[in-house]
Amino acid sequence: MNEQPARRPGRPRSERARAAVLDATLALAAEAGPAGLSMEAIARRAGVSKETLYRWWPSKIEVILAAMVEHGQVSIPLPDSGSLPGDLRAFLRSTIDALDGTTALLLRAVAAAAATDQAVADDVRDRFLRTRRAALGTLLDRAVARGEIPDEHTTPLVDFVYGSLWYRLIFGIGRLDHRWADETATAITAITATRQPPERPPLPPLPPD
Repeated sequence: MNEQPARRPGRPRSERARAAVLDATLALAAEAGPAGLSMEAIARRAGVSKETLYRWWPSKIEVILAAMVEHGQVSIPLPDSGSLPGDLRAFLRSTIDALDGTTALLLRAVAAAAATDQAVADDVRDRFLRTRRAALGTLLDRAVARGEIPDEHTTPLVDFVYGSLWYRLIFGIGRLDHRWADETATAITAITATRQPPERPPLPPLPPD
């Protein structure tokens, strides 16, 4: 019985090419800024054909968003300290650490594009923002399971955190640093602190008949 030669797996090669594209996107953005990015330059730096690049990502914005998602997943781990204050502080500090100069420029660029193009806004929401909101939501869901916060608080708290972050990122209203991370974690802890109602004093005894 003749043995057939083993087929080379195609998936690892595709994963290597995908990683090369995302790395090339961040590297080119660091060198030339978002304006210096083009599909041709990304393909050339990554060593893939333009046809392959367009097959995976039909537009430059989608490549940038994929790179941002990958960067966030790698750079911002999900802590599990056993308490909401500890988890929030660690998560938000990691978020700030991942927000380097290149990342900030790319995020501002996609926000600007989303402001004038609804299709881009939909992509930013569905391909990037949803992943970051889900990550923070996981921490808040754990807090719900531990009884630290009510379930109905999770969505407003995600809005609170990322609304503050994007407000500062885009308009420069305040710094984005570890102090912001710590103060935001402290504020959320104070907002969501479970307070038991004060204990009512015992009623006086009824007078005898």
